[in-house]
Amino acid sequence: SIEYWPDPQRGIKEAYRVLRLGGKACLIGPVHPTFWLSRFFADMWMLFPTEEEYIEWFTKAGFKDVQLKRIGPKWYRGVRRHGLIMGCSVTGVKRESGDSPLQASFFAKNGLQIHIFKSPYILICFVKMGLVAATSTSPAVDWTSK
Repeated sequence: SIEYWPDPQRGIKEAYRVLRLGGKACLIGPVHPTFWLSRFFADMWMLFPTEEEYIEWFTKAGFKDVQLKRIGPKWYRGVRRHGLIMGCSVTGVKRESGDSPLQASFFAKNGLQIHIFKSPYILICFVKMGLVAATSTSPAVDWTSK
């Protein structure tokens, strides 16, 4: 469900905190598509982290021995650029006791949730859809009555 988390780094930091020393965390999630059309729709719909982002999140949270395994159809043994890698499994081991060395971000400390659009075109599409939704009226609703 990481693709729906407002702050994935914060969730992974919490996983580090609750694990015992030597414990292993495992996260399975989708991978950002490589095909341009799939990527366009993925960016509009939800967060699809890159493989590098998963590794970075685990490393920043304090996990050691971070490993990533690609998940895809068994019949496909090709290269990543074809876009048939569906997701990945990321694991990391807690090697030091205590809380994660990562400091909470300003947004996490203040309870703010943000969504960063990876492409300005996606942001423009969302703004246009919002404007259309805000300016259109349904004939079944009478907004002028008191």
